[in-house]
Amino acid sequence: MADEKQFRRPKWCCPPRSPERQKRPVRVLGTQEAARSWELLEKAVYLVGRHESADFRLQGELVSRSHAAVLQDAEGQRFLVDLKSTHGTFLDSARLRSHEPTPWREGQMASFGFGPKASFMVLGTMDEPPAKRRRTEEEDSQVVDAKTDDPMAALYGDLPEAAEVVAPKVVETRLPPLPAPSKDPTRVIFLDIDGVLRPLHSRQDAFQNTRTIEINGARVPLLGSGEAKAGVDFWPTALRALRFIVQKTEARIVLSSDWRKQEVLREGIASSFEEHGIPELYSATPDLDQATPGVIKALHSSFREKRCKEIRKWLKQNPKVTHFCAIDDVDLSLPDKKRSDTEVFLDPDREFVKTNPIVGLTMDIAKLVICYLNGLEPSEELLAAVFGEISGTT
Repeated sequence: MADEKQFRRPKWCCPPRSPERQKRPVRVLGTQEAARSWELLEKAVYLVGRHESADFRLQGELVSRSHAAVLQDAEGQRFLVDLKSTHGTFLDSARLRSHEPTPWREGQMASFGFGPKASFMVLGTMDEPPAKRRRTEEEDSQVVDAKTDDPMAALYGDLPEAAEVVAPKVVETRLPPLPAPSKDPTRVIFLDIDGVLRPLHSRQDAFQNTRTIEINGARVPLLGSGEAKAGVDFWPTALRALRFIVQKTEARIVLSSDWRKQEVLREGIASSFEEHGIPELYSATPDLDQATPGVIKALHSSFREKRCKEIRKWLKQNPKVTHFCAIDDVDLSLPDKKRSDTEVFLDPDREFVKTNPIVGLTMDIAKLVICYLNGLEPSEELLAAVFGEISGTT
């Protein structure tokens, strides 16, 4: 038996002192599961998975038989631990390390698997504050018996005691802040959102019981602790790659996406940036489709031409910018070799990088953007990593 694949509850894990007073609901979201809820009461451990003995039984395609567990302590605090599931366990889009209990806060969304086929659960309600309680002297004097019967014995009772692993509580940490952003930058990133930081047309059939907003035919879920917000389905890897670009170039971010047109979407971006230590948005490109009194609406041959014109107009309004790079899942480069187009479309060798909308902004693409912004020549190895093997060389 592979002992490293097994999990033993930590010694601090035990039933709450006042289970009735500290009980909280757990609600299921998403189209992969029927809408329902359970309660966290007197048990120290609740198993989540497809196994018939699971306390919270889910049926989603990405859910493992024994996927995760919810742990409680004497104070009624809740922790979520991944049990080496195949597709991972996530809290607010951040993947949990296996066998490391992580605090599960009130209103925080847990995802079992990631993407359109994931299953989702929310602790408590998303719009009310965490339950508060006063401890009495009698409760303070209580001693929790460390030898409480193990609720997971039915699944892991065959493990020898010597293999028991005490998993410490994870202390949530944030990345150290970057240097203060420049108020008058010379380098900027023109950032798209869909297909760059989040899946293109993300989760169209999910979140049926939650608020959504439609943009360009795609439904954007408005989720999060406290007030509803967008950005819950941003790729953590893409956000880390974006932060890496800013760290290495000190470039400011200009929003070129249609997300700039909705306040609730901009607020979602701001929240995700703050969570991942990314400086706030510097600006946004102008909207050439916006009606202006006395001005005839501009005509564009294509969506990509309009976006390029918006970028060019912003650059004319900010002449101090010497280096820029647009990151987009739409091809903004030259459609042909006509000289007349060079003033509109972007140069893919120094001004623009196209992402694959299936995976978004990757670390390899981030390194290429850094080269463009810093005026450096990218290596053949980096170009091959981004665009594939370069053919025709000898």
